[in-house]
Amino acid sequence: MKKYNIYIVEDMAVTRAAIASVLKQKEYTICGSAVTAEKAWVEIRELPVDLVLLDLNLKGNKNGLWLARRIRESANCAIVYLTAYGSDGILSQIHETEPDGYIMKPFNNPTLISTVKVALRNFNRQHALLKKSDSEVQYAFVRCKKGLVQINSNDVLYLKSEGNYVSIFNENNTCHTTRDKLISVLEHLSFDNLFRVHRRYAVNAKKVAAIRKEAIEMKGMEIPVSGSFEADLLREQFLK
Repeated sequence: MKKYNIYIVEDMAVTRAAIASVLKQKEYTICGSAVTAEKAWVEIRELPVDLVLLDLNLKGNKNGLWLARRIRESANCAIVYLTAYGSDGILSQIHETEPDGYIMKPFNNPTLISTVKVALRNFNRQHALLKKSDSEVQYAFVRCKKGLVQINSNDVLYLKSEGNYVSIFNENNTCHTTRDKLISVLEHLSFDNLFRVHRRYAVNAKKVAAIRKEAIEMKGMEIPVSGSFEADLLREQFLK
């Protein structure tokens, strides 16, 4: 069973500690926490976060709504709000950010656990529906700056990682860039024809023209092969 990573954004130390304690008892991993939206956003972009528990009112110049919008634009994780305010106006603003759940304060432990569990389940189901495949073609959606973009397994040439971004290069000379780590993008796409060949590169095996000792040739270009990826293994995968 996968252990989910939870990030807590809550400016009350007592509440933050209590939430962390309850979630740890249920074997969730607390991968980080913050009291301001600005700090949280910096860390969420760097960490493998599955769900963010997000207080609406925070210290600093930005609130939870600001952070939720940033997450929806360029991160791939579930959001559950924590709020003591239940007015129609507040709830309307919350719903605009398309959260996966919200919890009214004060709340008890069963409510916290059940809300987190349902939010993760629904979030995973939603993304599973976005990823469809048949016997030959696979496709999935990735979140880029302009929104969700469909990626077709037959169109991809290679993926290149630069810092916190991964660029997906296609045969039709288009390129889509998403904010994530290469390993996370590969796991999300789960295309059978994609193989990692370097810490910064993955390639479409069907597009490979030749495999050299230190490089792969494809479509008039060379992609470096890391020494940690054995040539024999690459040949077995590509030529079997």
